[in-house]
Amino acid sequence: MPPSSGAAERFAEGFDVLTRAEWEELAVAGLRGRSLADLTTTTADGIDILPVHGSDTFDSSGDPSGLPGVGDRTRSSTASGNLVGGWDVRALVADEGPAAANSSVLDELLRGSTSVLLDPIAIGIVSPDDLARVLDGVHLEMVTVALLPGPNTREVAGWLLDLWEGAGVDACERRGVLGLDPLGVAARHGGLAAFDEATLWLVDRCLDLPGVRPLVVDATPYADAGATDARQLGWATATGVAVLREIVEHGLTVEEALDQLSFTLSADSDQFTTIARVRVARRLWARVAEASGADETRRGQVQHAVAAASDLTRHDPWVNLLRGTVAAFAAGLGGAEAITVRPFDSALGRSDEFARRLARNTQLLLLEESSLAAVIDPAGGSWYVEHLTNRLAEKAWQHLQVVEGVGGMGEAIASGRIAEEASVCWKERLNHLATRSEVVTGVSDFPDIDEVRLSRTASPTLPDGPLPLRRRSAVFEDLRDATETAGGAKVGMLALGSQAEHTVRKTFATNLYAVAGIRMVPTGVEGVVELPPIVVVCGSDDRYATDGVEAAAELKAGGVRSVHLVGRTEDLGDELAAAMLEAGVDEFINADSDVVDLLGRTLAGLGISVAGSPAPTEDE
Repeated sequence: MPPSSGAAERFAEGFDVLTRAEWEELAVAGLRGRSLADLTTTTADGIDILPVHGSDTFDSSGDPSGLPGVGDRTRSSTASGNLVGGWDVRALVADEGPAAANSSVLDELLRGSTSVLLDPIAIGIVSPDDLARVLDGVHLEMVTVALLPGPNTREVAGWLLDLWEGAGVDACERRGVLGLDPLGVAARHGGLAAFDEATLWLVDRCLDLPGVRPLVVDATPYADAGATDARQLGWATATGVAVLREIVEHGLTVEEALDQLSFTLSADSDQFTTIARVRVARRLWARVAEASGADETRRGQVQHAVAAASDLTRHDPWVNLLRGTVAAFAAGLGGAEAITVRPFDSALGRSDEFARRLARNTQLLLLEESSLAAVIDPAGGSWYVEHLTNRLAEKAWQHLQVVEGVGGMGEAIASGRIAEEASVCWKERLNHLATRSEVVTGVSDFPDIDEVRLSRTASPTLPDGPLPLRRRSAVFEDLRDATETAGGAKVGMLALGSQAEHTVRKTFATNLYAVAGIRMVPTGVEGVVELPPIVVVCGSDDRYATDGVEAAAELKAGGVRSVHLVGRTEDLGDELAAAMLEAGVDEFINADSDVVDLLGRTLAGLGISVAGSPAPTEDE
């Protein structure tokens, strides 16, 4: 809660108390010609992230925080949050074959994981005996077993119910999430976006199992396909509405239907957005439950947060450890009741024991060393987080209304509307990635050109459906893979002037070309018998004014096919820029360059084809 004016005066005793107007005046003076708007960023959903937040930027009256377990559930679905025992550390198990999967399940449960998330497709569960072998030795009366939604999850869910019954596990001791998500599976893998009698029969079997939630609303297909945060939340809520409507029409009361549902959310390395995403999901669902006439005590949302697959990289995968840590940290702060951190090597194939251990220990350290679950919604009351939560909730609700207006989520998926919108979102994001206004550390920025690549056994892949997995790093990794397949690539580097004059731009260019695995080799002009086909020129603007035109002309005269100059035409001035072009400069390279386009054309100029790009011609 914001402090009272009296408290604020006590806190500020001995310090000058500045108004926002006074702060803005000082900030503008320090920006040296830029405006205050330059400090504001805008998300893909059109939400402005202001440089400073306060009560005057908070667009709601009253207490912004509320209380956990009541009202709109923004702070928590329950009054106790995760205070008792922390959140559920849910380990993803995707080993090849039931025997290997069983070994991982037992190891995870022995070493700190509190539940398991089985991937039936990756494991290869094709019979009841397979599932029994995967869970052999597990105390089923003590462990939550969750299933990853997929094309064959419905059959596996039935086998899990049979396994509990056959093992004599008491109904009140069975705990699980059966992963039934017909709409989400259709969105990710294709097929009919509708319920069938077999799915509804499984729901009926769970009515007397209070610890089992058969139905899942999985938001990760939308996140992995590149949809914005508001669309992920709006579409997930719309899916929940469709499921709720279907189950109530099947004959369940609203309260009974709500008890069959859980939600899976995507957590990524954008810390504050992930915190807000988890909070907003609860708020939206509480509003749906209220509008459906549910009792006030049944409006909470059961949440499972999964570290985003789209965040993972194949190159420099060690940075994935940081991404997974931030995702788990943010999901925990947001109040998710179960969290899954993907092993850092997941994008390479099947994870090894070391990677699984690091994924598990990431959560255990957050819980046991940092006591992250000891406070309910610690971000609550932050003007920034509350402002972002409110704006994101408004945007998400608008997307829910749009989907409902076209006939609901099932119709929106079947018509291709969801896939089309996600594709548009992804194209916009690709532009930010290509220009590196959004960076992927270790891949599009600070790449390790001497990286020793890790090797993993390939994971099974399913044909892409309407919403394919779109990893942020993939477009850069295609460039790097093409270079490595070709045995490497080099461009020349001509540094003009003293070291002080060219070091900054030389370092910038070295890192930029390393994104595609291209090495820069020092190149002179005088006395060089054969120049590289592409040469990058680095120097200061003043040095370009005295030596740049001559250097470019000499390079072209020496047989260089393409000259790249590090700098901006607007900094050089129209006259010098025109002279550079006339002398033979083909590219002006700077921080705003489309790196993917530039490096793709650079590789083509070196005779290297990139996957998905046209083969280079002889002229190139």
